[in-house]
Amino acid sequence: MKKTLLLSILALLGCIAAMAQERTERSISIEALGVHNIVGVNFDSRFKGNHGFGYRVGVGYTQGTHAYMSPSATKVQGFAFPLEVNYLLGKNEQKLELGLGCSLGYYGERIEFPEYGGHAYWPTTDRSFGYFVFGNIGYRLQTKSGLMIRAGWAPSINYEDSRNIRRRPLTSLYISVGWRL
Repeated sequence: MKKTLLLSILALLGCIAAMAQERTERSISIEALGVHNIVGVNFDSRFKGNHGFGYRVGVGYTQGTHAYMSPSATKVQGFAFPLEVNYLLGKNEQKLELGLGCSLGYYGERIEFPEYGGHAYWPTTDRSFGYFVFGNIGYRLQTKSGLMIRAGWAPSINYEDSRNIRRRPLTSLYISVGWRL
């Protein structure tokens, strides 16, 4: 778990170092579901050209459950910052996107009481750092006019750790619409 977090941080540092190099393709997009679970904004850039390796950073609102608590009792919500290194296969407008990343976040909890129909809850004041690791398998359409559409699946990789956020499987599907900068 600590090794995965360390590798994610090292990948981010590699991305930052590569930003000094020439980047020919950059885009910004709005994403629904996926690693954001609700909605988020992403910045995506290639290291060279419009294919091969690149990275994505984002910010969004998310919800999930703690790994060490009952998924039906403790809901976690807050802001997340996904960091991803990805690879685009294909040289035309349509591409296969493969990626691996880590979503870091600042979360608060609320404990729901199912015996009251799930509507009664007790908010807690504890806010803390949390994370989850995810993969990305998706389709990307990036037109010459600048429109970018992404759709795919971003499964989470969960660990038994007090800082890990377990995501619901259905929210792993995503759709994103953006524009080339």
